[in-house]
Amino acid sequence: MNLCADSEALKQKARQYAGRCRGMKKSAQSEKEAYQTASQWIGRYGIAAPSVKNDAYEPALNRLGCEKWWFRQLKVLRLRTIGDIARSIEAVSRCRQSYVSDHVVHLKRQQHDQNRLYLSSTFITNENGQSYALQELVDRSVSNPAIRRAELMVRIKGFEVVANLLGHVGEFYTLTTPSRMHACLHHGQMNPNYDGTTVREAQEYLTHLWALMRSELHRQGIRPYGFRVVEPHHDGTPHWHLLLFMPPEHQDKVKATLKHYALLDNPDEPGAQVHRFKAVSIDPSKGSAAGYIAKYIAKNIDGYGLKSEPDQPAPTQTAERINAWVTTWGIRQFQQIGGPSVSVWRQLRRLDAQEDEILEPARQAATANDWAAFMLAMGGIEIPRREHLIKPYYDFPRQLQAETGEVIFLTHNRYGDQAARPVVGLESPSAIYDARKHFWTLTQEATASLWTIPTRACAGEELSSVSGGSSAEGVFLDLYQ
Repeated sequence: MNLCADSEALKQKARQYAGRCRGMKKSAQSEKEAYQTASQWIGRYGIAAPSVKNDAYEPALNRLGCEKWWFRQLKVLRLRTIGDIARSIEAVSRCRQSYVSDHVVHLKRQQHDQNRLYLSSTFITNENGQSYALQELVDRSVSNPAIRRAELMVRIKGFEVVANLLGHVGEFYTLTTPSRMHACLHHGQMNPNYDGTTVREAQEYLTHLWALMRSELHRQGIRPYGFRVVEPHHDGTPHWHLLLFMPPEHQDKVKATLKHYALLDNPDEPGAQVHRFKAVSIDPSKGSAAGYIAKYIAKNIDGYGLKSEPDQPAPTQTAERINAWVTTWGIRQFQQIGGPSVSVWRQLRRLDAQEDEILEPARQAATANDWAAFMLAMGGIEIPRREHLIKPYYDFPRQLQAETGEVIFLTHNRYGDQAARPVVGLESPSAIYDARKHFWTLTQEATASLWTIPTRACAGEELSSVSGGSSAEGVFLDLYQ
């Protein structure tokens, strides 16, 4: 397999491999035998076989026999293999190609253009005859970088307002991986201690480290809240920034706990005590916590408002490379720590006024774009999310039969699995509020089947986030299936 081949060549390979898996299914004596044979075979390519649930092999075999499934796997394999090779030969560094290789950036640009072409030429229509291009809806959703950045800043500012109201303090922490996980040194030469750790493995290391930290803090009865931002070093190795708020009496304990776990791995290596963990206390007299993290948010989304530095790439170019890095390695850039569910916030903004004493104050706060008031309406920062009275409501996608007027719920997907139940509304102690108002179908002639769209898209409101690395079809499925 030539992973440097263009998309058409990969599609041809996908058809070939899907056909081979279908042949295995036909020749095997049982579905289990076919699955085991196919799993061993595709393992040679470094691709994980689809999981089997409740001993039902049919959905997994349907995926293995689907050329579209194979094409998605091959595209991911191509990007990550090229990314690993580029890091291992010193091609990714501040002296050459920061964060990811130029070839990966080129492939991501091609995918982005293909996605926009598909979304611009595909329309959805409701039962009233209203029609929209998918690209119009994406541009009005959190998939739009400007909207995504604005929503993040609203939420961060809301946390800060509540922290000030409660007399809490803000801390800014930076977590970095051990030197053995960095492919290149600061000046761009190969790191002699590099052990071949991939970007995803380094991210998994930091994720595990944070799980240990949070568990220890919870044992001490400490629950900080705020945001986490992941961004790459010049050689593509991830590191984390954490903006956390907490009562003043917890400040020293949180810092000591995070530092302890950050230095468990090779604490005595040169520079570990200085670079592995950094802590900065937010001084309100010098600026707000939201202002402190704003540059990291902008840098990792679209470079908005950042000044160009001499002899450095423009902020928009840096943001493009970081986004290529994020989508290549499947890394979640931003994560809220503590606080109420953003899904509840987004669904509240889609509802009309309700005669619900619990839900209505939260809906008014969300509609007014006031995250602090929304947090207080949800019960404050101390209440665990599982105890919130307003929760997301999940349901199967639905479809309207035009001939009979019957509403059909799509309980299974194209592979025979039970369909995922997206968030379609809210549930309060008194009632369930379904935010869907219309039934939507694709009207593009080239589309063979009609897909039902969760009606949160009906008014052009925020849709689910779209990864820039998805295929054109994958974008549609992520949004609407």
